Amino acid sequence: MATIDWIIVGLYVASAIGIGAWFTRKASRGTGDFFVAGRSLGWFVAGTSIVATTFAADTPVFVSAMSRNEGIASNWLWWSVLIGQVATATIFARLWRRSEVITDVEFVQLRYGSGPVTKLLRIFKSFFQGIFVNCVVMAAVTLAMVKITTVLLGIDPEHTWIVLLVLGFVGLLYSAMSGLYGVVYTDIVQFGLAMIGSIGLAVIAYYDASKGEGMMAKLSEATNFNPELLQFFPRYDEISWPLFTFIVYVMVLWWASAPGKGYAVQRLLATRSERDAKLAFLWYAFLHYVMRPWPWIVVGILSLIYFPAVDDAETVFPLMIDKFLPSGLKGIMVAAMLAAFMSTIDTHLNWGASYLVNDVYEPYIKPKASPNHYVWVARFVMMFIMAAAIVATTLIPDILSAFKFIGVFFAGIGTVMIARWFWWRVNAKTELASLIATIVFGTALLIWIPNTENTIEVGMLFELSLFSKTYIFTYMGEIIEPIDKFGLRVLIMTFGVAAVWIPVAFITSSEPSEATIAFHEKMQIGGTGWNKISRIPAELTSGIYEWVIVMALLLCILLGTGKLLFHEWLVGGILIAGAIILLIPFSIILKRARIHHA
Repeated sequence: MATIDWIIVGLYVASAIGIGAWFTRKASRGTGDFFVAGRSLGWFVAGTSIVATTFAADTPVFVSAMSRNEGIASNWLWWSVLIGQVATATIFARLWRRSEVITDVEFVQLRYGSGPVTKLLRIFKSFFQGIFVNCVVMAAVTLAMVKITTVLLGIDPEHTWIVLLVLGFVGLLYSAMSGLYGVVYTDIVQFGLAMIGSIGLAVIAYYDASKGEGMMAKLSEATNFNPELLQFFPRYDEISWPLFTFIVYVMVLWWASAPGKGYAVQRLLATRSERDAKLAFLWYAFLHYVMRPWPWIVVGILSLIYFPAVDDAETVFPLMIDKFLPSGLKGIMVAAMLAAFMSTIDTHLNWGASYLVNDVYEPYIKPKASPNHYVWVARFVMMFIMAAAIVATTLIPDILSAFKFIGVFFAGIGTVMIARWFWWRVNAKTELASLIATIVFGTALLIWIPNTENTIEVGMLFELSLFSKTYIFTYMGEIIEPIDKFGLRVLIMTFGVAAVWIPVAFITSSEPSEATIAFHEKMQIGGTGWNKISRIPAELTSGIYEWVIVMALLLCILLGTGKLLFHEWLVGGILIAGAIILLIPFSIILKRARIHHA
């Protein structure tokens, strides 16, 4: 890197510390300020902060690697979540803001009232999400940063840990000083740098590949290129694991994301109003699924031209940065990747501490301390979580495995997380039963349904379909290829856990409890599931209509853009035209949000 690149990186680090110092006094007033920014965030800041956090250092690395190895269709692993997250925007966002809790774990107290089961549930979820899930995510991000810094900074992997410890300390420093205020406003800077760098890299690489005989001709001549890498959907003319996995993604996987969770809910709870919460998540969905994907995917696919043989596909993104970006722009991209690392670290530290302080320490250990006391406890908890994440980094094999592990776990509890908003019978015992079933089923699935291998015997002609590739072998010997059973695990987990908690709901709830009635009176959700208590008109109908419109709009833009990038002009044009038409009902949705706010 040139001197200008290091100057840009240094300026970002200094600005992050400066933002942290600026908000220190405001964040120290109490947990309401430290964890939810005094509920002062507008939709733009809140939504951009969510998408900046999801732009972790590992995200472009694994998306590019996955696209290169398994094809564009493999991105349905996260594209399918769009279905659920649009539901979060149109149905659940305003409900979360209406709840006025500080964390999504505190919601169990609001929903189920006091009692030993609620206490157990709240403590378990606090430690599981606050420490275990946070450490897995931070470890995955750290693994990505090892690969990025090794390539871009030209240092040995052993020395990389020194860089990461410094960056982690900086993230800990400013987030501990300023709470969520510092987190969200550094996120704005980080996202701007990240998009400039990612789009710049993709444009330069795309332009270079398009010279001479053209991009498609160069791809077809690349050593490891297969035309099916450019397919947007897995093959549907035969029964295969990839097709089954795709169906599970689209039909089931998104259920767990629909009601919202974690740091995304924290941002919704920090907004000024229900309108801001809804618009924040709509803005996040647009940035996340329309603006961000194609720069990473394009870089991953085009890397087949420039780096036809690499030992680790997760190094191609930093390799492409090093090859194409000039001085200055490279500094922005490196600063963005370092910022993405710190953005994820600071969010997970603040979010994890919010569980342990707001949902364990304050209510059950020291309930009558001063607001400043809880803020200082939160700062010490953040240091503990940071240390635990460093340990977790040594235990995770790769980035994708970490996210699939979390995906299987949350698939189990997705149905009850939705039902607790809309059905009075759901209670603390119901949710606890779903968690116990998830742990039991998750452990059993890892043992009984591991990833398996296809073995081709001597002299056999065999066609093997992976996610978007097909291999045909005639070989004297054995060829072994792995088959990922992630989709099967998700399907069994989802319906297996539902088969446990639904009977428990009927057995343990014969009449609405006082806590259930109080929750209904506060939230005023309405609908068939609450008819036992009152017959308030449901908000769900309009929410479902908005869900379908927004989902169709985003998918049209997402897929249409990709088709045009890879020269499928007719299909791409039709999809973009469909998106333009859908802007009419979408504008009505935005207008309705303004009217309801007024």
